[in-house]
Amino acid sequence: MTEHKLLKYLSKPFEFPTGKRKLTPVVISDSKGLYLQRATTSNFETQIKWWCAKSRTSAQGLSWLTQNLDQKIQHLHNISAYVWLGTCDLTQYNKGVISLKTESDEAINSLLSNLNKIIELFQRYPESKITFIEIPVYSIYEWNKSRNHTDPNQFLAQDEKLLEQVLRVNDKIRELNTTLNSRAPNINADLKRSNLKSSKNQHKRIRDQYNWTLHKDGVHPKRNLSRVWLRKFSTQIKADCW
Repeated sequence: MTEHKLLKYLSKPFEFPTGKRKLTPVVISDSKGLYLQRATTSNFETQIKWWCAKSRTSAQGLSWLTQNLDQKIQHLHNISAYVWLGTCDLTQYNKGVISLKTESDEAINSLLSNLNKIIELFQRYPESKITFIEIPVYSIYEWNKSRNHTDPNQFLAQDEKLLEQVLRVNDKIRELNTTLNSRAPNINADLKRSNLKSSKNQHKRIRDQYNWTLHKDGVHPKRNLSRVWLRKFSTQIKADCW
C-alpha cells in the first residue's frame, strides 16, 4: 500500500457496534501495541485494554500472563485476547543495533512453543477467547539505517533470512488460529507493494515486496499505518466481542 491508499481506507466510516459487549478486548503486545494505543481516537477504541511493554518477547509475555491473567480476568470478567508477540524473538538488540538472533530454527521453535503455552494457559478460562496476530514484516536494514549505522548494507542478507522466518512463523500462527476457530486481521497486506504483478518484479528479494516508507524505522508503524491497523483490530474486535 501507499500513504494515499491508507488514507483512502481510513476515509471509510466505521460502523460502531450496538448492544451489550460480551467480552472485553485486550491486546497483549510489545511496543507495536503502544503505537496503536497512541492512535486511539474514538470511544469504541478506548474500550480496548492494552497490556503492552517495550521489547517484550513471547517468553516475557507468557511469564506476565502466567502471573497476572487470573487477577485480570477476575477484574474484567471474560476477555477476547489478541496476542501480538514475536517481533522481539527473532532479532537481538545491542547498543542501538539489531541483528538476526539465529539462522537456525531455534528462535522459531521457542516462539511457537511459547504461543502454545499461552493457549494452554487460556484453557483455564473457557469463556474467554484468544487470537494470535501475525508478526508484521520488519527490517533489520531499515532499523539500523534509521539509527545512522555506518554500513547498514551489511544487514541486507540478514533481512532476507529474517523475512523468511517471519513468514514461516505467520504460517504457523494462521494454523493456530484455525484450531482456535479465531480470525485475525491481515496486517501485512497493508505493507505489500501494489506493483508486484509486473514481470520485472518477479525475481526481487523478499524485502522488495514491501513498502518500508510506511514504517517509522523499519519496525514501528507510522501514524497512518497505526490507524489502519487499529481500524482492522477494531473491526475484528466488533465481531468477536459484541
